Amino acid sequence: MYKIYLSLAIRNLIKNYQNTMINLLGLSLGLASTLFVFLFYLSESNFDNFYKDDIYRMNYKMSVSGGNALSIPLCSFPHGTAYQERIDNVVDHATVYHQHLIPYLSIQKENIEGVKAIAAENNYLHFFDIPLLKGDKKKVLKDKNDILVSESFSKKYFHKENPIGKRIEFKNDTFIINGVFKDLPSNSHIQYDIIYSIEYLRSRYNTSDLWEGANIFNLYLKFKHDDKIPSTLEKINDLLVEKFSPFRITNEASLQHISEIHFNSKDLSHDFVNTRSYESFLIVITVGIIILSLALFNFIVLYSVQKDNEITSLTLMKIFGAHQNDIIRSTCLEVSLMITVATGVSFILLYFILPFLNEQLNAVVHIGDYIYSIVFFYLIIGASLSILLSYLSLRRVNTVSLAKSLSGQTQLFSSKNKTEKGLLLIQFLIVFSIVSIGVTIYQQYQYLLISDYGFDYNNTLVLKLNTKKQIPHQKLELLKEDINKINGVEDIMLSNEMIGKGKGKNGSSLIMVKVGESEKDELAYILHADDNYLDFLDIKLKEGNTFDENKHKANKQCIVNDDFKRFDGWEGIGSIIELGDEKLEVVGIIQSLSINGLIEETGPILLVTNAENGWDRNFLNIKYNSQNPIEIIDKVESIWDQLFPETHSELLFYDLELQQNYTAIQGQQKAGSFFGIISLLIAISGLWGITRFSVLQRKQEMSIRKVNGASRLDILVLFNKDYLQWILLAFIISLPISHYFCSLWLMNFPNRIAINFGIWGTLAFGILLMSISTITMICWKVININPSKILRDL
Repeated sequence: MYKIYLSLAIRNLIKNYQNTMINLLGLSLGLASTLFVFLFYLSESNFDNFYKDDIYRMNYKMSVSGGNALSIPLCSFPHGTAYQERIDNVVDHATVYHQHLIPYLSIQKENIEGVKAIAAENNYLHFFDIPLLKGDKKKVLKDKNDILVSESFSKKYFHKENPIGKRIEFKNDTFIINGVFKDLPSNSHIQYDIIYSIEYLRSRYNTSDLWEGANIFNLYLKFKHDDKIPSTLEKINDLLVEKFSPFRITNEASLQHISEIHFNSKDLSHDFVNTRSYESFLIVITVGIIILSLALFNFIVLYSVQKDNEITSLTLMKIFGAHQNDIIRSTCLEVSLMITVATGVSFILLYFILPFLNEQLNAVVHIGDYIYSIVFFYLIIGASLSILLSYLSLRRVNTVSLAKSLSGQTQLFSSKNKTEKGLLLIQFLIVFSIVSIGVTIYQQYQYLLISDYGFDYNNTLVLKLNTKKQIPHQKLELLKEDINKINGVEDIMLSNEMIGKGKGKNGSSLIMVKVGESEKDELAYILHADDNYLDFLDIKLKEGNTFDENKHKANKQCIVNDDFKRFDGWEGIGSIIELGDEKLEVVGIIQSLSINGLIEETGPILLVTNAENGWDRNFLNIKYNSQNPIEIIDKVESIWDQLFPETHSELLFYDLELQQNYTAIQGQQKAGSFFGIISLLIAISGLWGITRFSVLQRKQEMSIRKVNGASRLDILVLFNKDYLQWILLAFIISLPISHYFCSLWLMNFPNRIAINFGIWGTLAFGILLMSISTITMICWKVININPSKILRDL
C-alpha cells in the first residue's frame, strides 16, 4: 500500500516539477541558513560552560593619583599566590600569560607560522581539568624550557611518532616537549596549540615578581564557598590597597565568571581572548529566525496553493472511493519526501558554506560537535511542516462542494483574498531591510579603509625586529644604513610600535605622566621613534616646532597632541612633562592621530625620541617609491639574514596591517550580503510561484482581454502593476526600519558615514527590475498562446 502512496507522491512531484523546484530551492536555502544560526546559538551561548567547577577571572580597574582609570584583565605574577595564601575562601588559582601568536616556530628544521600559545604554571592542567594524554601532570611545566603540545598539533606535525622529548624552537630558545594535552572544545574563550612554562617569562621579565611590575598575566580563581565571594572580594581589594597605595596607584578588583567572558569583555582594554558583543550575537540569531520564517511561510503558502489548485482531483478521488485517511497518507508522504530532499540539500549547502560563515563571523561552529542537535533540528522542522502542510493542503476537501470544486474556485487566490499580496509584502520587506543594512555596513567598511588616520602610511614596509634582546644602537644604525642603500628606498624610521593598529595590538604603550606643576598622574600613549618620525609619516604640526637638530637637546624634548590641553598643569608650548625621572619640554603640538584605529578613541599622545638609550624600538619602517616592492622585500630579507642569521625576519605592508582592524566589520558585511542574497532568492522564488499560480488561474481572463483588443504590453503592465505596487510598498515600509538599525549600528564608530538613501533607492530599483523580469517571464508564455485554445474549453 505504501509503495502506491510513494509512487503517487513521486509522480505528483514530477508532474508539478516547476512548483517542486521552487519549493525545494526556497526551503533548502532557508533550512541551511537557519541550521547554521541554530548551531551558532548553541556554540556562542555555551562558551566555557563545560567546566565542572565555578571559575572566575580577575579584572582590575587601575588609576594613578586619581587620574584616568584603565580597566584590564591583567595583573602581575604575585597576585594569585598571595590571594590563596592570605584569604581562606580562595581554594586555588591559575596564573596564565594570555593567549598570543608565535610568528615563527621551528620543529626539526620545519618552520611553522602563526601558532597559538599561552604560558602557564604546573597546576594549569589540574585547575582547568584538562586531560594529559602523554606525560606526567605532576612534572610538566616546572622547568623554564618545558612545553606541552595539543593532541591535534602532535598529530599534524609528529604524525604517529611520539613527540615526548622532541625539541621546538621559538623566541630564539629551545624547548623540550614533555606532554600532550587533549584539545580544548572549540567554544573555549582561549584557544592554543602549545603551553610553555611561565618560568620562562619570569626569567625574562625581572619585574614580573613585583606587585607593581609587568601586568601581563590573566588570573583565574576558585572559591570554597560561593556565598562568601562578596566578602572575599572585599579582602582582595583591601590587600590591593596595602600593596599599591605606596605607589599612589588605585587598583580595584572585580570578578567575572568564566562563562561570561565571551560576551562581557567589551569594556576591557588589552583583552586578548575570543569575545563577541551580545548585540552582534542577537543580530545573527534574529536574521536566522527571519530567514527561516520567510522560507517556511513561502513554502507553506506555495504548497497549499498548489493543493488548492488540485482540489478538483482530490475531491473526485474521494467520490470514487478513496478513503480520507488514504488521501492524508498520500499527502503526508509527498510533503515528507519534499522535506527530506530539502533537508539533504540544506545539509550539503551548509557543509560547503560553513568555513566561509565561520571566517566572516569569527565563529567556531563545527558540524561534528552537534550531530544530535542537527538531527533534533531536522526532526522538529520536518514533523511540524508535515503536519501543518497536510492539514492546510486537505482543509478544503471536506468543506468544498463538488460543484464548487469542479468550477476551479480556490481559497487563496480568489479575487477578494490578498494572501499572496501579503506574502509578497512580508518577503520583500525583509529583503529590502537586510539588503539596506548590508550595503550600509559595506559603505562604512569602505569608508574606514580610505579615511585619514592623520598620517601617511602608503608605500610603507614594516620590518618587525624579532630578536631575543634589544638590538644595540650601533647594529641598528648598520642595519638602517644597509637598507637605505637599496634602490627604491626613500626613508627609514625606527619606532616602538605601528600606530593605527588598535589597543594592545603591539603591546601596551600607555604610560603615566605629570604635566607642569600638577601632582596628578595621568595616562597617555607614548610613541618612541627616530627624530624624523613626523616627516616620515607626514604628520602635521598645529603649533610649535619639531625636535631640535641637536640630538642632546632633542632627547629632552617631546611633542604632544591636543588632548594634553585638558590636563592640570598644562601651559601650552614650553610645558614640562614628567616621564618617570625624566623631564621633557613640549616643543610642538600635532594634529589628531588615530593611533588606535578609526573605531576607537585615541586620547593623549606623547611623542619622544632618544637615539641611544630609548625604549625598545621593535619596528623598522621603510618608505619606498619602487613599482616592485617585492624586490625591495627580498633585498631587506637578505640584509637581515646576514646580520641576524638566527632570527627569521617578518616584513609587513603597513596598509594591509591597518586593514586588519576592520576584519570583523568586513565579516559582518560579507555575512550580511550572504543572508541578503539568500532572502532575495527566497523572495524571488516566492514571487515566481505566486505569479505562476495567478497566471494559470487568470489565463481565461488574459485570453478574453486579447480577444477584446488588449496588446501583450497592456496585459504585462496589468500583471506587473498588480504585484509591483506591493513590492514598492514593502520598500517604503522598510525605510524607517532600516534607518533605525543602521543608525544604531553606526553609533559604535567615532568616524562614520551618513546614511545614503540614494544607494538604497538604487538597490530597490534593481530588485524591482528583477521582479519585473520574473513576472514578465511567467506571463509571456501564456500571452503567446492562441486565445481560441483556452476559450474553447469554457
